[in-house]
Amino acid sequence: MKINEEYNYIVLANDIDKVFLAKFSEYPIIDDNLSYNDLCAKLEFHTAKRIVFNNTFYGLRDKEKIEIINLLKKQNIKFILITSNIEDTLYADYIMVYDSKNIILEGLKNIVLKEEKILKKVGYGLPFVVDLAIQLNYYDIFSKIYFDMDELVDDLWN
Repeated sequence: MKINEEYNYIVLANDIDKVFLAKFSEYPIIDDNLSYNDLCAKLEFHTAKRIVFNNTFYGLRDKEKIEIINLLKKQNIKFILITSNIEDTLYADYIMVYDSKNIILEGLKNIVLKEEKILKKVGYGLPFVVDLAIQLNYYDIFSKIYFDMDELVDDLWN
């Protein structure tokens, strides 16, 4: 598996096993369900250039996820987040969608999230803000896809 060192990755997968995780064995893997405070403490002195999170963000609130990502940016650490939560795709640059241990779809976030039919075929929808932006595009309110709710709301009010 080729990983571009410039991107943060989301791996969207429902069936994660040891064979699947072995694809990322060159990076440290955090696969504990840690609290926000425990995760921050664990990352505070981390020296790796890339970390793999295996469903680690599952119990975190959106604000906490953003704060973790900001902490990683501050430390110049890239991440690979393995998750089954479509909303988490908003936090990365590059998305890989797995189904039955095969790559179904991969690419930059703005390209992958346009493939709604393929995502639905493998059991995912679109992140809420992306779906809302697409629906508003049908009414010629916008002509772009949004990945940030605050930006969409600001543009809507202007």
